[in-house]
Amino acid sequence: MDWRKARAVLKAHGADLYRSGQLARAVFRQAVGSYAEVSVLPAELRQALEREAPLLSLSLAAESRSQDGTVKALLGLARGGQVETVLMRPTPRRWTACISTQTGCPIGCAFCATAKAGPGRSLSAEEITDQALYWRQFLRREASAERLRNVVYMGMGEPFLNYENFQQSLRALLDQKLFGIGARHVSVSTAGLAPQMERFAKDFPQVNLAVSLHAANDALRDRLVPINKTYPLAVLARTLKSVFVENNRKVFLEYVILKGENDSPGDAEDLAAFIRSVDSKLLHVNLLLYNPADDGAIRGGMIPTEADARRFQGYLRDEGLICTVRQSFGRDIAAACGQLAAREKIRRAP
Repeated sequence: MDWRKARAVLKAHGADLYRSGQLARAVFRQAVGSYAEVSVLPAELRQALEREAPLLSLSLAAESRSQDGTVKALLGLARGGQVETVLMRPTPRRWTACISTQTGCPIGCAFCATAKAGPGRSLSAEEITDQALYWRQFLRREASAERLRNVVYMGMGEPFLNYENFQQSLRALLDQKLFGIGARHVSVSTAGLAPQMERFAKDFPQVNLAVSLHAANDALRDRLVPINKTYPLAVLARTLKSVFVENNRKVFLEYVILKGENDSPGDAEDLAAFIRSVDSKLLHVNLLLYNPADDGAIRGGMIPTEADARRFQGYLRDEGLICTVRQSFGRDIAAACGQLAAREKIRRAP
């Protein structure tokens, strides 16, 4: 929903100010599926909103459900194109939406299926927030006792290459009159765009930041995460120090384990040296198992086991680093980290 447009419609039709509060509660908190359900509004207002400010800028094209309870939706966009978004349940009482900011990604990470989809286009702020709204409506339809309370910008695209629309969407998520999601319940992942990282730290000091690192020497990271050629590790280290000056909050380093490629004791030493050059107390390493995807540049021989990840975790702990092996969700439906590509190879929705 374009909230500014919806408010303009209310104003144009002479609605009293309190009507916007009624509409916001119905749409963002109660997650109504249509304006017809907003019975507190007069019929003429509901009809005007339906014509002039559609409730969603996207629609379901296909859906897939994982054995672990994860749900992936392929959404068609009214402006053209399609995007994937994921709903996960890491704990019994916590639903988390993974949302996308672009229909592809120009960063070109070697292990990511989204990169193979091409650069695509940037989503509008409305298209980004509507993914979260879609999942709130979904949970209402499923009669879930729990609401969506966590959002991660870790879907398709690089949020900081779409900064203006990204920040507008994030402000809507944090707005207590709209989605009302707490700042510390939102995480944003970037491949390491230095200028935007500094801006983000100033704009949203309480929101979690994650950096897709994946290698701690420039030669390897140039190959795995090509943006490293523009913002190499020395620049990234200086930027992280600036971020800490701004907010003094922990930053997460995402590290996908590629067996035989970035998981040796020497790789652990490189990572430890990088972290110590910044701040070992404020950097937390999240280790992720590589999730294979069709047409990826990384092939089967690099797929790690849980034991491989634990071994590398041991190397890092020997170096005195704080690190966690993260659980993958939705791997069997290509909904896990690095697998989103908006390819219509999932079960058609009824």
